[in-house]
Amino acid sequence: MSKKVLLMASVLVIVFAFGATSVLAEDDETEACPPVYSEEYDTWVSAYYCDGRLNAFDMMQPVAIYYTYDTAQVLDDDGNWTWTDVVTGIALWSVDADSNGQLALWVPKADIVSAFSAASDVQIATAHGIALNYSPSAAALWVTAPGYTFAWEPW
Repeated sequence: MSKKVLLMASVLVIVFAFGATSVLAEDDETEACPPVYSEEYDTWVSAYYCDGRLNAFDMMQPVAIYYTYDTAQVLDDDGNWTWTDVVTGIALWSVDADSNGQLALWVPKADIVSAFSAASDVQIATAHGIALNYSPSAAALWVTAPGYTFAWEPW
């Protein structure tokens, strides 16, 4: 009888341990990618991707858009030197139907900033059917790929 009780207690401990681990893992994923409020839709929305891409809310994107960063020393608002992450460019990754990504294009910040002085829409860079553009009238960057467009305000 005591062997049966011990066996049942062991099974319950194992089930509880694996169940608690699963619940904790789910909580960690939720915290890593919390919903954000969308003024456009007047509701809270969750990102499909939580890896830092700018177009995280586009489920069927053929391109993933990322800012690239480097740590640099800059002056803060009080005139003190501080270390912070600064944008160094934009990385565009082509994404296939199986969600595999491949770096298609990296555009340095200097090339992007020089486009900010353009008088009309300008194509900053293009490769593998993906293009990075800037519109001074909208003050927005946008990426085009076959059947896809994504626009945003630069940093």
